[in-house]
Amino acid sequence: MHLVHLSDTHLGYSAYKALDTELGLNQREADLNRAFSSAIDKILSLKPQVVLHTGDLFDSVRPSNRAIAFALKELLRLPQAGIATVIICGNHSTPRLKDTGSIFQLLELFPDIYPVHTAYKKIQLGQLIIHAVPHCSTGEELANNLARIKVDDDGAHHVLMLHAVLAGTPDIPNFSMGEFNELEVSTALLDLPFKYIALGHFHKFTELSENACYAGSLERLSFNEVGQEKGFLEVELPSGRKKFHPIKTRPMIDLGVLDAGAMDSAALMAKLDSLLEYQDFSGKIARLTIENISPSTYRALDFARIRQLTAPALHFEIRYRQEEASPVEPPPATISGILCEFREYVSRLAIEDLDKEKIASLGEELLQKSEELS
Repeated sequence: MHLVHLSDTHLGYSAYKALDTELGLNQREADLNRAFSSAIDKILSLKPQVVLHTGDLFDSVRPSNRAIAFALKELLRLPQAGIATVIICGNHSTPRLKDTGSIFQLLELFPDIYPVHTAYKKIQLGQLIIHAVPHCSTGEELANNLARIKVDDDGAHHVLMLHAVLAGTPDIPNFSMGEFNELEVSTALLDLPFKYIALGHFHKFTELSENACYAGSLERLSFNEVGQEKGFLEVELPSGRKKFHPIKTRPMIDLGVLDAGAMDSAALMAKLDSLLEYQDFSGKIARLTIENISPSTYRALDFARIRQLTAPALHFEIRYRQEEASPVEPPPATISGILCEFREYVSRLAIEDLDKEKIASLGEELLQKSEELS
């Protein structure tokens, strides 16, 4: 049995103000679309029998019409090639109120696409039996869904699909993404007699055991994911052979921490010049943290020079930390940087029915008014 396991595609996600001029949409949304399309291209070339998507197909409960249309266009390429596709809901795409309905109801209309969004479902595809558990509203509900699973000794290949945090132990780290509605499961799950356990939610590809993996996301969605290779897994059953297929993504770099404690503004600017001038920022997402900076040194920095040095980046941000950990108010020249951070924060909110673009636009108006009054 030839499978593909992918996860956390977060279609519809957007961040920063940069636009893809060719497509006319937010650059980061376009980046995630391209990663998804590239993954589908590669999957079609591998010709698996089944694709398992372990949650967060969309970044929100109510994706835009644009995100829905794109997802359908790409997903339907799989059944058209004779590839069955099973998709479970993740925490980003599960409504808090069940009467809200789910975009996954639309996917039920298409043959050979099996969306699972309300409760545990057992799906049999030939010799493959998939135990699909979507994200649940509470830990108790998740436990009840897991309790319904029975793995019979029937010669079939039993596979579990789950979108959750695997609890930490002395030997295994905690796979939390720090999101308020994520749910945790015990590592005892790994001892159950499944041929394969396909996990979603954690964005870094991680092999937990011979038969259990987080596939990770297809793109980097935060600086916590710097250095992570993105892609999907190819799995053969019953042998358990696995191969990770990387996907080309937008470069994201973290320049680390610069300690400004012993520097005046001239020395710090000289250090920034030497650090930034020869960096290749072209199209990259980048960050630098400056700590132990005094208010007077901060106010004397040449922000125009910093913007000039980092202009080729898609997005560049500097985090400033004072010695006493009190926040440093950025000058008017960095208002766009504040807005970029605010937009990224809003884009990550997993709140039902939230109009993220409206909130981001309102924030932009308020920040601009604040700049004018200062």
